[in-house]
Amino acid sequence: MTTPIEMNDAIVALEREIFAILDASADGIITFDALGFVVGSNLSAQRLFQYSSVELLGLDFSALFETTDSFNRVNAGMLNDAIRVTAVRADGKRFPVDVRYRKFESDSESRLVGSIHDVSAEEESRTQLHQMERLDYLTRLSNRSFFQETIESYLQSIDEAQQQLAVVMIDLNRFKRINESIGHSAGDDVLRTVAQRLKRGAAQAMKNSDRKLTIKIARLGGDEFAAVVLRVGQDDALLQIDVSTAVDHLLAELARTAFYAGDTPMWITGSAGIALHPRNGRDYSTLLKKADAALHHAKSTGGEIDIYRDDMQLTPSFYLKTEVDLYSALLKQQFVPHFQPRVNLDDGRLVGAEALVRWQHPNRGLLSPGDFLPVAKTAGLISRIDLQMLDLTCRQVAHWRHTGSLDIVFSLNVSEQLLKSGRLLSEIERALGVHGLESSCLEIEINEEVLMEDVVSAIEELEAVREYGVKVSIDDFGTGRTALRWLHDLPVDIMKIDQSFIRDLANHPETQSVVKSVIQLGQGLGLEVVAEGIESSEDEAVLKALHCATGQGYYYAKPMPATEFAARFMKGA
Repeated sequence: MTTPIEMNDAIVALEREIFAILDASADGIITFDALGFVVGSNLSAQRLFQYSSVELLGLDFSALFETTDSFNRVNAGMLNDAIRVTAVRADGKRFPVDVRYRKFESDSESRLVGSIHDVSAEEESRTQLHQMERLDYLTRLSNRSFFQETIESYLQSIDEAQQQLAVVMIDLNRFKRINESIGHSAGDDVLRTVAQRLKRGAAQAMKNSDRKLTIKIARLGGDEFAAVVLRVGQDDALLQIDVSTAVDHLLAELARTAFYAGDTPMWITGSAGIALHPRNGRDYSTLLKKADAALHHAKSTGGEIDIYRDDMQLTPSFYLKTEVDLYSALLKQQFVPHFQPRVNLDDGRLVGAEALVRWQHPNRGLLSPGDFLPVAKTAGLISRIDLQMLDLTCRQVAHWRHTGSLDIVFSLNVSEQLLKSGRLLSEIERALGVHGLESSCLEIEINEEVLMEDVVSAIEELEAVREYGVKVSIDDFGTGRTALRWLHDLPVDIMKIDQSFIRDLANHPETQSVVKSVIQLGQGLGLEVVAEGIESSEDEAVLKALHCATGQGYYYAKPMPATEFAARFMKGA
């Protein structure tokens, strides 16, 4: 027969066993009385909430859980399923838990036991998975699918919210060549830096817009980035202006300072295409497609930014018609030179002019190079346009010289096709001879990237041109990666710093350091240095302080017809 003492010892032993089992549980266990106050807990609950067993005793249910259900409702409710609620730790930190409740009677009193499972790791994993589905793994920008989701969300409420939207495609220039040269790991570092710069540019553009713009940046893959620009208001003209200004900020920030692969500096520039809603489309796929068409148009014409136009799709019928029109234009000499002045920065004196091609189309009016050069290049007509421009420019220069106008030098762009044809020198000799001009009145400009395509052949061809007496200019300097290595070997007389470095120069001291180095490099090699793209007196002042000799840009004049150029700059013409 069991004695009372033996019975009591057995109960104590059983209680110890039960408590040991409860303490061994990974889940927290808390017992509440009928009023919702804690009357017991296990070790896991104490660790979970960071209270001691004594500190937990007497705490109210609402001090441990944030839930819309009161203790009475929980105590009276269905208790079979786990309930996800927010738990509150001793230090105030919130964390998610799943709680299962069970009722029991103890000494004729009702008790509610909660088994508490911490799901913080599960929630974190779910959050990380959700981010992986929405963010680009390399740059942490929005990925393609989330970019689409964002735009489609905007489009659903854009009319009601009195807003406008534009989609922007951004592509890095020559990134493939850089990636192959420096390795994919370093290339990934460049892409991460690009992402950071685009985000900074977007933040600056939003700040400058006085909160009228919202800009989201995404990486669609490779070196292809995108942006969606949301604008408050419904003025189509202002949308185009504001979006173009914002994209200027993005590309300027991108090219602001050099990237480094080891000790080698390189500059990354970008091109952008813009599609406007609803002018260019009302859905995501149409807007993205047309922004991409504008981007390819910008890249093919050597420009930075283009806004979509219907002729940018280059459909077979449009392409064929444009090619036929180009042949006709060559026969009828519809191409005309427009002249942009080059000035001495110290005294503003006119020292030269660049002849830029325009097409006086009989039906479409005056066309810029971006409207026809992509088709001309593909059709193999670009060198013929070069030759016609050479002849027309020489004819105009001869007229000005024979009428006693200013004795300045004129420069002319030469395409890759003409440079590689082997006819460049003979055609220059012919044009100058026909119009009775000396070689010293002409300069030819070669794009830096074109020079780098086949530098050995380019050196041979250009050396012959220089020996004849025609000066050679390296155009858009700084947009290529290998020019520094070859610069001392290239037969050039003039270095034209790309406009991406000059634009808004006064407000970017770090870029001023880069431009100063380029100027000193050019002058050290005995080259005349020309700053392209000067658009303000402030930028001009900075360039003067950096001892840049000459410059050109909209601050002085846009490219203009020969008659207007003569009237403005050659009073004796």
